[in-house]
Amino acid sequence: MMSASSSPTTSSSHRPTVKALLVLAAVACLGVIARYNLRGDISSQPLRLSTSYNDNYELLDTSGPLDRLNTKNVAEQQTSETNNDNEYFVFLQKFPLQNTWQMIFHTEVVVCPRNSFHNDADFLSTLDQLLAETLSPTTDAPSNDSTKVPFVQVPVEKWTRQSNSKCVQLGYGGAACPSACCGSPHGNDNTNYALNSRHAVIGNAMGDAKQLFLYGVSDSINGMDAYRAVCGGSTTKAMPTCVSKWAGTDYNPLTNNCNTFTSTILKCVYGLSDAKPNLGISDMVNVACPMEKRDDGMDVQQCLISSQTSLSDAADEAMEDVKKEE
Repeated sequence: MMSASSSPTTSSSHRPTVKALLVLAAVACLGVIARYNLRGDISSQPLRLSTSYNDNYELLDTSGPLDRLNTKNVAEQQTSETNNDNEYFVFLQKFPLQNTWQMIFHTEVVVCPRNSFHNDADFLSTLDQLLAETLSPTTDAPSNDSTKVPFVQVPVEKWTRQSNSKCVQLGYGGAACPSACCGSPHGNDNTNYALNSRHAVIGNAMGDAKQLFLYGVSDSINGMDAYRAVCGGSTTKAMPTCVSKWAGTDYNPLTNNCNTFTSTILKCVYGLSDAKPNLGISDMVNVACPMEKRDDGMDVQQCLISSQTSLSDAADEAMEDVKKEE
């Protein structure tokens, strides 16, 4: 027979403890912080590229854009600079988000033609030296040299001098728009971007705390090509989607954020490493690039680049199809 004194003990075991209430309150507070601070909403209405393309696509070989460094030293690169005007440096810029104690980060890819730095021989020399001596010369396979790394920080006193607006800024954020790639602004400010700019595509990035990292160089893919590769599959039925549609409404702070976007560009477009500089929980997704077949018959995980189809026209057609289905 159960004693009367045991009843209160049994019922009290079902009551929430002070510790449990504190945990719930902490979770609720984190939810509020995540809603307003972890989400990176674009700071202006996105503009898509209006240049016209056709429905043909080319698969550019990005399997090893840094292989040339195996046979070139810094001096040779400097003497052959006039032959490298078509090279494009691939950078990653990192911003902490406001009100997150610099624990949550936003990243963007910036692609700059080599000739945009011709007025600063010292900066070009620095980049060439970093490429040859520090960065891993391969993209998919890690280097056997333990001193080689997939990316390297560019000295702030070097990049802050670069005011030539010839770079392309590639970023992604949330927005109340459902159309493909509307979460990746591509207006004049983004396609004429200066490397020393502290402006991000989202409104809550801390520009004063920007850090810049060099990932590699491409002999054939410029910033406009990279945008077409990421967004072409989202707006054109003939191409596979490049990881996501990148609509503003597709944004998710953990599973489809700005860092997922930069991983896609680095890995699926340029064939570079998608490792990032100490982003922590901001970068938790390992992107899977679409599998395509190169002209030589080799299967590669890579995003196609549209040659001539108008991305904006294709997006408009897609939206019309949605309206018809509704």
